Amino acid sequence: MSAFDQFNNTDALDEIFLDVATILELSPEDRRIAENRYSRLKAHLERKGGPLASFMIDGQSLIYAQGSIATSTTIISGTDEDRFDVDAIVEFDVPLDWSDKKPLDLLERALEGFPGVIEIERCTRCIQLRFRSMHMDVTILDRSKRIGGERPGEIFHSPDDAPSKRIPSNPWGFTDWFRSQISVGQGQFVERISKARSTISRSRLSYLDDQERIVIAKADQEGLPPIIPARVDAQEAVALKLLKRFINLHYQNNPLKRPPSIYLTKLTGDFGCVEGGLALQLEYLASFIAQSLRSHMQQGTRPKEVNPFYPPDKINDRWPRELPDGFDDMEGLAGALEYLVGAIEVMNRSSMRDIYDKVGELFGENVAQEQVKVLKKRSDRRKKQSELLLQPGSGKIYSPAIIAPVNEIKSIPDHKFHPMKFKKERCGGKS
Repeated sequence: MSAFDQFNNTDALDEIFLDVATILELSPEDRRIAENRYSRLKAHLERKGGPLASFMIDGQSLIYAQGSIATSTTIISGTDEDRFDVDAIVEFDVPLDWSDKKPLDLLERALEGFPGVIEIERCTRCIQLRFRSMHMDVTILDRSKRIGGERPGEIFHSPDDAPSKRIPSNPWGFTDWFRSQISVGQGQFVERISKARSTISRSRLSYLDDQERIVIAKADQEGLPPIIPARVDAQEAVALKLLKRFINLHYQNNPLKRPPSIYLTKLTGDFGCVEGGLALQLEYLASFIAQSLRSHMQQGTRPKEVNPFYPPDKINDRWPRELPDGFDDMEGLAGALEYLVGAIEVMNRSSMRDIYDKVGELFGENVAQEQVKVLKKRSDRRKKQSELLLQPGSGKIYSPAIIAPVNEIKSIPDHKFHPMKFKKERCGGKS
């Protein structure tokens, strides 16, 4: 094997997108800190004299992760700060004589004095605990009706300007469904992301106090069962992280309401995995969602996704808005996703400098700067020059130290992707 062959075996965009996803996610240390806060949440709600204490120690209550932290797709949000948003379910039997507003009222009181909290905010369906670099949205789920299945129940919708009500919900079941849909065990992909984490992963969360530091160290020694589900290092989950980051930035200064993360997660589970790598996965996923929205617009309908494990649980009950306003919401998301598809196609045949610029545009300048540092370190480790070159149209990274000058590289024809005309196959060769 020649020196040239040694380093031309990695797809450029896949490597770059994998770097970006690793930069965006929780580090192993961040996961341990977040998990400890779930444990402290249980202890705080059970404290003597707390307004929910009697319900938390009856042997029936549970506290568990939901949302992106449970599906292993948590990413930093915002551009000016590195912040993670995690979600927790507090499940107990709500007394029959309580109003639909009372559970959140008592939860808000019960969370007062939580260690390290900077601010507590009452939201429509949850109470948000704000820490430095992290939010935790805490939601009550009433399981008193003992509905059969994967722990379905009801959450409480309590806005300031309308009557409170109950909403069917099944976060536990949805997490199980999503994790069962994606293609785990993609050997080469898992190996690549594990290698990336070993050199790129950066911890952002700091300890609240010495107690948290000691508890985490003790948990590491004792190997206690995790509260947060294990990572899912599947191509679909990593592509979803990238998609969510792009959407977050796109809607940061957008007057339109951002689509809920769970809606994107549901469609990711529906779409599945495609052969061809991470860049292709992201492009086809974006195109799939965009074309679904276009179809609804043509038919004059709104998407109505439901939890496959519990159909009464409406995934996107608050997005898009009712028609005709909902057309603007669907057009806004479809247009953004189509822009992402076009950007990926452009990146596939661009120079490294242009790719770097696109990474900054799509995922944030801070992320792009970190990713360039990663490329430089990787190049230095391979004893190459610091500037990497991309052969246009090839999707390969090369180093000027081991290849001919750029003007001697012949560009192969540009690859044109054709979303939705691609024969989708399960990763690993399963159809």
